[in-house]
Amino acid sequence: MLLQLSLAGCDRPPPEQALRDAVAELETALEAGDVDTVLDRLDDGFRYRDLDRKAVGRRLVGAFLRYPKRQVTFMNVRVDLATPADRAAVRFNALVWGGRAALPDDADGFQVSSHWRRDGGDWLLTEVETRGWRQ
Repeated sequence: MLLQLSLAGCDRPPPEQALRDAVAELETALEAGDVDTVLDRLDDGFRYRDLDRKAVGRRLVGAFLRYPKRQVTFMNVRVDLATPADRAAVRFNALVWGGRAALPDDADGFQVSSHWRRDGGDWLLTEVETRGWRQ
């Protein structure tokens, strides 16, 4: 019983759950306009199209200023863990809308394919590819 109690204090979520938690944290941070939390989830070598981590941070600040009221929803999240479980691919659909008032000025949907790596106990986003639903 003592061993069981000591092991319970060391519980960490399994890799897939920890990754799902990281994706949910990213979704919440994007909706809240929390650039620091988003950047904390990005790997130092992060790439999105021709943008690096620093450029993404600048773009986010601009988008959050342009759309102070925004909603972000990730749906159909699918996690594919690599073996060993220190790399993963996460695919999902994202709905994003925003504006200056309660009604959105702009809205879009995307199919997202993302790549992650585990660094200690944290999952970091290394790369994102998006495809708009209108394409």
